[in-house]
Amino acid sequence: MQPNQVTAMALISGIIFLTFISMVENNECEEKGQYRAVNGFCCHLCHAGFSWFHDCYSDDSDALCIPCVPGENYMDVANRGPDCKKCSTCNVLYEDVQQDCTVTSDTVCQCKDGYSRPHPSQPCEVTSNTEKNIAIPTGIVTIILVAVVALLIYRKKKCLYPFGPKFTGLVKETLPLISMERPKDILENQRKLIEKRMNCSDAEVWRKLHGWLPDIYKLVSENSYFILYEMYKKYNMNLPIYWEAYETTASSERAVRILDHCINEGEEICQGLLDVIHAGEDKHIQLQTLLDSAGKCSPILDPDTAHKELLISADHKTATWIKDPPDKPEHPDRFDYWLHVLSSDSFSEGCHCWVVNVRDVTNLRIGVAYGKIPRKGESHACLIGYNSMSWCLRKYNNKFRAWHDKESIELEVNEIPRRIGLGLDYDAGLLLFYNADNNTHLHTFYAHFAQPLHAALYVWGGALTIEPVNGYNYL
Repeated sequence: MQPNQVTAMALISGIIFLTFISMVENNECEEKGQYRAVNGFCCHLCHAGFSWFHDCYSDDSDALCIPCVPGENYMDVANRGPDCKKCSTCNVLYEDVQQDCTVTSDTVCQCKDGYSRPHPSQPCEVTSNTEKNIAIPTGIVTIILVAVVALLIYRKKKCLYPFGPKFTGLVKETLPLISMERPKDILENQRKLIEKRMNCSDAEVWRKLHGWLPDIYKLVSENSYFILYEMYKKYNMNLPIYWEAYETTASSERAVRILDHCINEGEEICQGLLDVIHAGEDKHIQLQTLLDSAGKCSPILDPDTAHKELLISADHKTATWIKDPPDKPEHPDRFDYWLHVLSSDSFSEGCHCWVVNVRDVTNLRIGVAYGKIPRKGESHACLIGYNSMSWCLRKYNNKFRAWHDKESIELEVNEIPRRIGLGLDYDAGLLLFYNADNNTHLHTFYAHFAQPLHAALYVWGGALTIEPVNGYNYL
């Protein structure tokens, strides 16, 4: 064999080898309908009607998928997309709904009488017969519009109303009334009450309140829930007054109620308000206040509520996710889709706190839920944090979010906790999460709890343990 032939064969072999390596690196799976996940496993795509949530944990198995919401979004193909597609809406002017949006298909619209589509992908257009019928009215409307525009142009050139001095003067006279009088009216009653107190007392707190009233009002408005809770816990605010202010929708009105209460109560409470404001949004104080008054507890997990893939320890403190679980008997309280377990204990009053050892688990939810939370099916109504019956902190790939009723907020966490604490003040409507490794605040929910609350866990890949009472590390 000639040297040139040897060289050519070597090049061909190299190309074949590189092609094979490229196929491997392209993460192609043998079976159609699969994809290569970042963990190296071949996962099944999510079916139509679902969106991707998490990769599978073994070869040739299903990815975790979330169902689309009927009437809101859909997915018409097998996929690994993180979001379902938003349902289309028909134009009420020239389209009727032929078929409503389902979780697997978009809304189908058909043209109204007198309209048609030149092409299925194009919008409905007026047919020739319809054009004849509306030609005369359209002409009349056009003439009227031209006349109106011409009149406006004429009045603008002559500086007549609405372009002349009359309009400009009105703005100059009205804007100061809007910008100056309204804030004065909001605080007028409070200012008069403080002045009456100043006539009867030389206490410095009244002069501070009078001089700083607009700034105090602004700070209370911006941090009303935090300040309200601190006043309730530290200065024994009457519970009916607390709830009356809490349930006020507007933060400005809530701030006025707080100011009214403090001024009516006297110097000591007003000084307390100033101290709380000075502390600002220091959540460390809120955490300290709650833990000082809370009863330390260690809720017991209820095996009858645990998903079949969650193994509950003999002491009912640890929930471990297992790939091939042993058979479990059916139970009406068991979650059959989401990897949840609830505690058998429930809380309907008082202050309580407990700690969950999360170790290095990367996909978890920790929180509380009403006992009436649905357990059956793939609906978000059964997923803690995705409904009005539950509140939770979620950790996913070392990112943290606080969830309630499908609403979430991303949290800034500087040190990844291995132990997460929960503080619950049921009567005040407060649920607090903190890093139990260093006792730093993570997030606070404010709510009006209406039913007994159970501790709730979600874990996928790993184990979560509710620590015993003597395992706490408090401030």
